[in-house]
Amino acid sequence: MKTNRCCFRPQILWSKSCPKKKTAAVDRDTKRTDYALHGVREYWIVDPVKRRIEQYILPTKGTAYFPAKVHQYGETVESVAIPGFDIPVQAIFEEEANLATLNKLMQA
Repeated sequence: MKTNRCCFRPQILWSKSCPKKKTAAVDRDTKRTDYALHGVREYWIVDPVKRRIEQYILPTKGTAYFPAKVHQYGETVESVAIPGFDIPVQAIFEEEANLATLNKLMQA
C-alpha cells in the first residue's frame, strides 16, 4: 500500500534556556545543530537570567546557523522567517509589555 506523507517543517522555534537544569549547552549545541540540519529557518534562545534573546538565522540552502544576533532587554527582535513579525524583548519577560504587544499583533 502506498501512503502519501506530508512533512511540516517549522520556520521558527523558541527555546527557553534554564541554567539550573544545564539545558543551555543542549540548546546551543544539540538542538541548534538538529534544527539547522532539518531546515528550521530561525531559532531563538530565550535567556531568562540575562533577559535577552539569541536569534539564529539559517542561510538559504545552509546547514548551519549564522552566529547569534543577541537582542538585549529594551531592544526589538525582528523575525526573518515571519516577515512583519517583531517583538520587544521585554514582552517576553513582563506581563504588561506582553499584553500590549499581543494587543498590537491582534489589531494588525
